[in-house]
Amino acid sequence: MSVSLKVFAATVAVLAVAATTSAQGRRPFEVPPGRTASQPGGTLTPPSNASPVAVLAQYLRGQGRDEATVRSLVQAAQSAARDGISQARFEQRAAGLPVYGTYAKAAFNDRGELVFLAENLVAVPGGVAPASVNGQQAIGAAIRYLYPDLTGVPAGFFRSAPAAKDVAIPEADGSMSAGYLVETWTDQTNQLHYTLIGGDGAVRDDESRTNNDSYRVFTVNPTVTSQTIVAGPGAGNAQSPSGWVSPTDQLSTRISGNNAFAYLDSDANNAADTVAGSTLISDGNFVTPADLSSSPTTLGNKEVAVQNLFYQNNAIHDELYKHGFNEAAGNFQKSNFGNGGLGNDAVNAEAQDGSGTDNANFATPSDGSAPRMQMYLWTGTGTHQVVVGGMTFAAAGAQFGAALTTTGVTGALALVNDGAAPTTDACTSLPAGSMSGKIALIDRGTCDFVTKVKNAQTAGAIAAIIANNAGDSIFTMGGTSRTISIPSVMVGQTDGNTLKTKLGQSTTVRKSATAPLQHDGDIDSDVVFHEYCHGLTWRMVGRMDGPIAGAIGEGMSDTCALLMGGLLGQPDDRIGEYSASDSAGIRRYPYTNYPLRYKDMNSGEVHNDGELYGAIGWMLMSDPNLFAGRIPVLFDYMVQGMNYTPERPTYEQMRDGILQAVPVAADACRVWTAFAHYGVGVGAKATVKGAKVTITQSFTLPAQCQ
Repeated sequence: MSVSLKVFAATVAVLAVAATTSAQGRRPFEVPPGRTASQPGGTLTPPSNASPVAVLAQYLRGQGRDEATVRSLVQAAQSAARDGISQARFEQRAAGLPVYGTYAKAAFNDRGELVFLAENLVAVPGGVAPASVNGQQAIGAAIRYLYPDLTGVPAGFFRSAPAAKDVAIPEADGSMSAGYLVETWTDQTNQLHYTLIGGDGAVRDDESRTNNDSYRVFTVNPTVTSQTIVAGPGAGNAQSPSGWVSPTDQLSTRISGNNAFAYLDSDANNAADTVAGSTLISDGNFVTPADLSSSPTTLGNKEVAVQNLFYQNNAIHDELYKHGFNEAAGNFQKSNFGNGGLGNDAVNAEAQDGSGTDNANFATPSDGSAPRMQMYLWTGTGTHQVVVGGMTFAAAGAQFGAALTTTGVTGALALVNDGAAPTTDACTSLPAGSMSGKIALIDRGTCDFVTKVKNAQTAGAIAAIIANNAGDSIFTMGGTSRTISIPSVMVGQTDGNTLKTKLGQSTTVRKSATAPLQHDGDIDSDVVFHEYCHGLTWRMVGRMDGPIAGAIGEGMSDTCALLMGGLLGQPDDRIGEYSASDSAGIRRYPYTNYPLRYKDMNSGEVHNDGELYGAIGWMLMSDPNLFAGRIPVLFDYMVQGMNYTPERPTYEQMRDGILQAVPVAADACRVWTAFAHYGVGVGAKATVKGAKVTITQSFTLPAQCQ
């Protein structure tokens, strides 16, 4: 059963129960480890006419699994056969409750033989210990954990009423206890969480299913392609049988169809804006021209944002469908046309969302619930300035710390130095008082922006300047901290080097008097495709949170955008150049000849640690000895490989999933070549223990590929 919180009537009561249940603290839940089974050149079971669940059950019995565990299996989904292989998904139930954190993903050939299995099934004991808290208390505990500063739950804070679903929690000692999986989804910030609450009210696990990305991000973007009129597929194509647009009148700022509903949400209420001047579109032609010399908020450019966002959502829906992200795999459609999976989950695509800037996100609920894509406006370059010695340098601000005025903060410029092994990145504590009354100049790299600025503040700095270490791009620095009280800005690498020649001089950091012209992420395909593909990995692989899996999610989303660019005839090794107002894009390095390797992917920042997967994807698609000229084949392998990948994967598990989907030995060696080049060769392994990541890299190819 499930319980919903009636938000408007339960503010005081919820926080009261939260206070009692949160006293139990957090007892971390360890997700059971994933295992895979396959027989190269063979099958795991003989031919059979039995059901998939029966075939899987018989296999598990042969592997020594006890009968209670085998009987706990329930088939959750099955796809139609593709190249003679069908995919089926299973869950466990104990005492009628779904067993949290467990799964089985199996592939069967057309003879009913089991050919591959990924699972983390657990032994099912004789009983499930009852919970001592109820669903309402579990909801309260989750809210208190996620939003500790709330003194009440204001009306409209949540998109829908938080709900608690009864689950069985497998414990480390082999027992099971009853608990609750609480879904909370905020309205303004689009934060979707599934929080596991134990039967004693303790928080056991938390899964954030909203992917946020900061860039300065119309088939590609205005710097690459001009606007052109492109015909939709109409009704009858395999990917979108009813066409893209619903057969009703549409508005120029509000377009709905089976795969997506695109609309403006500049007032950030998560509903379609009523826009004065919107026109009725009865002929299906959405052809407003863009005027990029004007603000994105003009009526014409608002129409451009919606029509572009709707087009790109549908274009990638259809492309991914070709490669296996269909109804049974959990794709995003209002109607599934009887092809499996759950419908009623077309993407809600919010253009020019007013809840933020310089960002985008995609929240992916379970199959049958509609995801939400929030696309923001980007502030352009030069929202802030650094002024020293008669020179003015363009800068960008931060999402944390004090806001700057046009007067700003003035002090002597000083380069940070940790005093031990001299470094200028402020990733370790600085000598006490070393920055007292000064403006700290800090190099980007190694750790997050919040850590750098906090260390400078603790050493006495009154403001901080972060100098990029990988190009001249500048962007709004992400992060949150209630303990940072000083302002900070970012400058490009060249300007940072110049500032290092001005040390000791009086320096001012301030807000620019005139705001730059904004860029609209809705017309940058890199951003749209990247966000959409977060939904792809969450639905096809499963959980993509954690330090390595979260990084892979970011890297695969970049790869998705790269592959789409290649299919559009615009292959490009950088991401988000238009939105970033920078030809270097928003990653630290271009993906061509990417300089880092697997061992470097343990910084704890998922965008940085995901870059390697983007580099692998780029090498696969661009190297003439690999898949250059065969991007559709590579796209097929990468999407199909998700069927063979355990949840919360490592790089090597993603590699092995792809290899399982490759039927051609030569192509398998091509996959190995790219992964091994970047240190994910034979024997490479990442181990994750909480937030700690240990990586053993390897550049070795398997014998058959040497």
